[in-house]
Amino acid sequence: MKAYTQESRRKKAIKTENRLRVALYYAFQLFVDVIIILIFVRAFSASFNFAHEIFYDSAKNIKSKEIIEVTIPPDSSTSVIASTLYDAGVVKNKYVMIAKIKVNEVGGKIKAGNYQLSPSMKYSEIIAIITGGATANDNEEDKKTQVSTVTDATEIHDNSEVGAGEGSEGDDFTPEDGGDDAESGEE
Repeated sequence: MKAYTQESRRKKAIKTENRLRVALYYAFQLFVDVIIILIFVRAFSASFNFAHEIFYDSAKNIKSKEIIEVTIPPDSSTSVIASTLYDAGVVKNKYVMIAKIKVNEVGGKIKAGNYQLSPSMKYSEIIAIITGGATANDNEEDKKTQVSTVTDATEIHDNSEVGAGEGSEGDDFTPEDGGDDAESGEE
């Protein structure tokens, strides 16, 4: 009888061990699947953030008042220029700067020289300055003197004497009494 009970205990132990192995196998599979999903989520998040930075114009630190002198050496590659700006502390991601230079197709327009840049400048402002399209002082003055104006899209339908600016060729309408005769077309 003792042999029978030992044999049944041994069989139960083997069954329990097999069940435990199966449970551990599925637990390990679940753990691996969760890790893979987390990796995919992190990769998607990182790629989304990178793409967002490329197509959204942002600055490293908008509140910064610091002015940093950055020297761009002659015959610099895009990656050297981006690294120089990143190392100076003007941009927050050198790879985003490389991508912005490539997307905007301004790589050949960047001029070597010394530039006064700030971490508060947006990528587009920095690109405008290093391509010779603007200076740091111009950007600061534009910000101070910028006035809210009506855009050309809304001025198109304005029939006043100010109108839509220069107008297009063949547009010979000139209102005599403030634009009240716009419907009749009389001069």
